[in-house]
Amino acid sequence: MISQKKLEKLIKFNLLFIIVTIPAVMYLHLVMQGEEATEIWGSFINIDFYSYYKMIFFLTASFFLLILFLKYIDQNQLQPSRYHIPIIIYSILTVISAFAAEYKEIVIKGFPDRYENIFVLLGYMLLVVVVINIIRDKKSFKLILKALFISAFILAIHGVLQFYNYDLLATEFGRKLITPAGLEFFVDRLSFIGKRVIYSTMYNPNYVGSYGSMVGILALGLYTSSQKKNRLFISGILSTLLFAFLIGSRSRAGFMGFIAGTLIILFMQRQFLKVHWPRIIIIFTIFTLVFTTMNARGLDEIFSDVLFPKTEKEKYLEEKILPPITEVSSEAGELKLETAEAEFEIMMNSKQIKVLNKKPINVYNSSNEVKEVIFKGKQHLNHSFQINEQENSIIWNYGAKKAQFYYQDGQILMAGMHNNLYPLVEAESIGFEGYERLGSSRAYIWSRTLPLLKDTSFIGHGPDTYAMYFPQDDVIGKLKFFNNPEIIVDKPHNLYLQIAVNTGITSLLALLYIWGDYIISSFILFNNSDLSSWKNRLGIALMGAVAAYLTAGFFNDSVISVAPVFWILLGLGISINYLAKEDKF
Repeated sequence: MISQKKLEKLIKFNLLFIIVTIPAVMYLHLVMQGEEATEIWGSFINIDFYSYYKMIFFLTASFFLLILFLKYIDQNQLQPSRYHIPIIIYSILTVISAFAAEYKEIVIKGFPDRYENIFVLLGYMLLVVVVINIIRDKKSFKLILKALFISAFILAIHGVLQFYNYDLLATEFGRKLITPAGLEFFVDRLSFIGKRVIYSTMYNPNYVGSYGSMVGILALGLYTSSQKKNRLFISGILSTLLFAFLIGSRSRAGFMGFIAGTLIILFMQRQFLKVHWPRIIIIFTIFTLVFTTMNARGLDEIFSDVLFPKTEKEKYLEEKILPPITEVSSEAGELKLETAEAEFEIMMNSKQIKVLNKKPINVYNSSNEVKEVIFKGKQHLNHSFQINEQENSIIWNYGAKKAQFYYQDGQILMAGMHNNLYPLVEAESIGFEGYERLGSSRAYIWSRTLPLLKDTSFIGHGPDTYAMYFPQDDVIGKLKFFNNPEIIVDKPHNLYLQIAVNTGITSLLALLYIWGDYIISSFILFNNSDLSSWKNRLGIALMGAVAAYLTAGFFNDSVISVAPVFWILLGLGISINYLAKEDKF
């Protein structure tokens, strides 16, 4: 029989492996898709660098963690915690949602580029329970945080170098590190190559924002409350690096999370910082220099959408966007296209295609089949058409937007996802009318996601199945608020909507209880607390980190690259609260 001490060491090793390795893993795998995912993804092969092996590593570590933890609780009592019940409720509802799901293959394997399947979601819950029960002393906290900060330091250095186009992974040596032999050319498909933006090993700069804000706030909270000069120096350097990591991602969501976490840290430590205010002046002066030097995004660009949202019409009048598209419809073989400044009526039938209400100033053949058509007038400057009467199709080019229409079987259809043809019908929406461009068109996605919640009040559609239920046939909405009606919407860009759709509103309420209770109890416990106690210092820093992630979650999703770190930090926060409460009572 394994001794309790050895069991605890093995469990801690698994936690260290997860918190260090999962965000950093990046290796090519050609994932063979099933029919369900191929329907949306469009290919039976997914060229994945970022998520598949993270999922494999996480599930492997979680499996061993579960076995070890079961042995541990067989020898020891489970620590009493009011969080166990909502964790169990969420887990049960996740399992029920999976069993009831229409797309069971995706539930088990995960959706391409995401791979947050049922086992991953249950693994997140396991992390919280394990951390609450195992991490109960200063040495254990220090071990976990030291590993996290070393990993974050390496990722931040890599990210800043990537921002300035000195990326190790883009070199010949780096290609060999992240690809199997003979497949190095696939690195050219990576989105970060040659761009002044940080993707790091996390697939999307928004996820870098979530990670950078969460871990950055943790480091900042320890910096502002540090009792020793060497720790003040080290945490200050780490805070600066992670702030640069965040800024280089250009993630507004991450920056909003960082602001929220900073406000919490400053408020909770206000009495201490009245005495030690110079460290605040120093760190924020450095942050300002980093922000200015990297010049990744202006403050007005970060805050304007959130604090002062503008309608499409207002943005158009300020000449920030082209005149918005106001109508795309068809009736009796007549296609109507209308913007705020121009409109076109186009006759489409099996014999000919003709613009009825405008006389073109130039029609010429770009090939034997295709005619290019442009029109006179300033309001038509950004419009052109390509007519192919042999295919009964017309392409409308409007600035960066492009839409292709076909006449088939007596009706006019628009090409959408994977060039499938869809009728000209707008999807059901709730809210955000006129503000669909808010948050890089996130509001459009939210407005089309909210109607989905009518079917997920108790159980959801199944883990990672969001893309299968979003109205991908909303070609009109995608044309209006994205540049391309063929785009695939595979995530809601909102942690809370993601949970509500995938595992149900009731499961979301269970998690909201955990998060809300933790934040409120932390506030009550640490407000005006004595920062000479390491438990109070760490408790406030963890509270800020969790709040930063949850704030960024209003604009970002849960993803395997970042979520395991969050759930471990949440577990640490709950555990430190219990320890701090024991000292007070």
